[in-house]
Amino acid sequence: MTKQKVGLKEILTLKLQLLVSELNADFSAIAFYDPLNLEFRWRLAIGSLNNRYTSIVVSSGKGICGRTLKTKREFVITNFPEELQDEALEFPILIIEELKSAVSVPLLFQSQLIGVLLIGQRTCRNYEAIEIESMKLAAEEILSDYIQERETEQTSTEEKKDTKKSALSRYFVEEKSKWGGKLEIILLDQRITLLSIEAQQSLISIFTLLFDRAFRAENNSKVKVIIELKSEQQFAVQIETYHYLHLSEEVFSCLADKVRKINGSIETVFDNERTILTMNFFLSLLINDQLWNTAPESRNR
Repeated sequence: MTKQKVGLKEILTLKLQLLVSELNADFSAIAFYDPLNLEFRWRLAIGSLNNRYTSIVVSSGKGICGRTLKTKREFVITNFPEELQDEALEFPILIIEELKSAVSVPLLFQSQLIGVLLIGQRTCRNYEAIEIESMKLAAEEILSDYIQERETEQTSTEEKKDTKKSALSRYFVEEKSKWGGKLEIILLDQRITLLSIEAQQSLISIFTLLFDRAFRAENNSKVKVIIELKSEQQFAVQIETYHYLHLSEEVFSCLADKVRKINGSIETVFDNERTILTMNFFLSLLINDQLWNTAPESRNR
């Protein structure tokens, strides 16, 4: 007999549905911190008119979410936009969801801001103190579920690291063993080994193409690979050959296609003595957000 594991997304969606029902609200949503992009975004919503809320980037001190994060306490609006006419444009979630009133409360864990819980109404409404307290209790439950799932995910990741190296790590070890002193790999940004399996396989395909061309060009050729942090959101892969690396139009086109398929860009510098090829990638586009996107797994009971 099997038991379906309920994911965090399903758990929080249910809690939002219960909150909407309990408070007779039209809309409810949760914003969480995105550590990859260093920003808060709305991740889940019940009663939304569309999915545009997911594209809103929260600004510190602005809007209902930004003000809640800044003050670390609830923020209440009973008549929008009349109540905040001069600042209405700072409240995009209220505009796109056509809300007239709303309440937001912070999700705080040991003084650390994790996110914001919001309920809203498409009519003017004065919220009672008992209703705001109900929101705070719901926020505590949501925070508990979120922290528990994060800790479970982190433990699982650490266990996998102990028992199994990433595909890229294994590939680099094999290539170093194969080419010896001809290949130098400098891994300055370890995040590359945390990429999704698909992204790692795509990068391996790119490295294989370039290594094959580089080492076939000259018997004593040397190749240096440097993988480094470019910004909080980007990493760069630089491949340097100590000779002119000839890439036919067909081969370069194939290489460029492989890079573009994983949302990267490519730059090349050629001279008579060496070739420097640099590829830039956005980390957030290559890492699977498993906490939100992993389908429920079957587990034997």
